[in-house]
Amino acid sequence: MTDPNPSFAAIPTVAAAESPPTGEPLETAVLFVDLVSSSDFASVLGLKEYARYIDSFEQLCRTQCEHFFRVARQFEWKSDHVPYEVQFLGDELIVYMHTDKRHRDVYQLLVLAMTLKCGWLGTALNRERVEAGAPSAELAVGIHVGSVWAQRTPTGYKRRGFTINVAKRVESASREGQNFRIYVSDPAMKRVNRRIRNVLFSPRKIVQMKGVVVPVGVYEVVESFIDPSARLAPGLFEGFADVAHFAMETNAYDLWIHSCLQVADEARHGKKVTDENMDRCRRILNIDPKNACALHHLAQGLRDRGEFETALLVYQDLTSHWPGFADGWLEMGKLMKMTGDLATARNAILQARRCGVAAEDEALPEPPAPGPSH
Repeated sequence: MTDPNPSFAAIPTVAAAESPPTGEPLETAVLFVDLVSSSDFASVLGLKEYARYIDSFEQLCRTQCEHFFRVARQFEWKSDHVPYEVQFLGDELIVYMHTDKRHRDVYQLLVLAMTLKCGWLGTALNRERVEAGAPSAELAVGIHVGSVWAQRTPTGYKRRGFTINVAKRVESASREGQNFRIYVSDPAMKRVNRRIRNVLFSPRKIVQMKGVVVPVGVYEVVESFIDPSARLAPGLFEGFADVAHFAMETNAYDLWIHSCLQVADEARHGKKVTDENMDRCRRILNIDPKNACALHHLAQGLRDRGEFETALLVYQDLTSHWPGFADGWLEMGKLMKMTGDLATARNAILQARRCGVAAEDEALPEPPAPGPSH
């Protein structure tokens, strides 16, 4: 006869029934992208309108991620599995990436984040908002890198770990950003610091994050010299450029829009700064006299037009405000070579090398010969 009161010891617990999880530690770069104020939109939009809003974000992300990683496959992945994965969770995009080059993972996610911001600005929804005089709907981005517990699946990995939680908290903190609203954590910054020259970061900020006992240091992307047009899916750049031009001419003060548009315009015109670009740079400098992208391109335009003395003044402003910007020093050194001021050119090129420029990128002029002894 069956015992009506079986011993609890005879009932297998969930923990006892499960086998230990298989897997291995895997260092992974994690990108979180979230729609800023989506809850506010949800509270004022109908169900259908809000679904359209979220669907437009997901469609944009899927299109751009597919294109971006197809282009990125030019790299040789040293992995049995495709070393990236794209997931959606409500109004949030999550991208995981792990290759043998850790710094490249963080950089690729930085570039992906910038292209997503450009693509999102050019969507029909944001066009309607900007044309109506409203600010565009924003994206907030957090990038972190660390080890996760990874279990192989037929298509990739199942990941677990505190690294993912921290990446989400970095994204949440980025909503308070003043520039690109792209934050990278201390570990992520260590992978790219001085390895990349076309992104400028803010000073380190300490933020207290919910559920994270130890305060985490973060850096905001404050300037980018990455050309988004070369990395956006077909058709997306045209949408971005249309909205960006309109936004710059009206009421938009999101200066990241200017940076992306300016760099793309320069690339489109064969690395030349047009008169229109120079006028735009001057307008931006009226708003933000320290704007690195505007200073850099204005100086380049002046140098190309033979206005060497004024170009030097602008380069001096650029290197004064951004002493760690390697290309600012490098271009200043090239200008000084052109004018024959070899001592100043030598100092500027040495500064550029100190900030990460390789010696083969620009030759040092010979030091001036010592004067006659008395």
